[in-house]
Amino acid sequence: MDNLYLQRLLEQYGHTLNSELTLDNGVCLLLDKQQQELVTIEAPPGENLLLHCQVMSSQLMTDDPALWRALLTMNFEMDAMRGCWLALDSEMTLRLCSQYMLEHLDAPRFTKLVNNFIDQGRQVREFMPTLLTRLAETAEAV
Repeated sequence: MDNLYLQRLLEQYGHTLNSELTLDNGVCLLLDKQQQELVTIEAPPGENLLLHCQVMSSQLMTDDPALWRALLTMNFEMDAMRGCWLALDSEMTLRLCSQYMLEHLDAPRFTKLVNNFIDQGRQVREFMPTLLTRLAETAEAV
């Protein structure tokens, strides 16, 4: 992956945010005003761009098979997930992930892609408490 090209895209995207964005070891982390992760933009080896963000902390992850079943089932909800998938990182944090070919992105597409991913992350994070409540109610009914 061409980190220089990605850096140029980040600089142009940063202009829309009135912020300076740079890669640090192939990674750019965007936080909101409360220092919550909005998106991590990563340049792994190869030609792809990886976007990911935390949607559920490891403290909320349980050994409940119903939770795992529900989370894995969400990966097949094509309309809801819009090309994204859920995965666990090395710290057992649930993350929303997406991958794109860098060569298909120009500045306007990159800006739209990152903004849409941030919105998708917000929607999935907002859905998680509802999912946990539904699972708890189902468990109580059994």
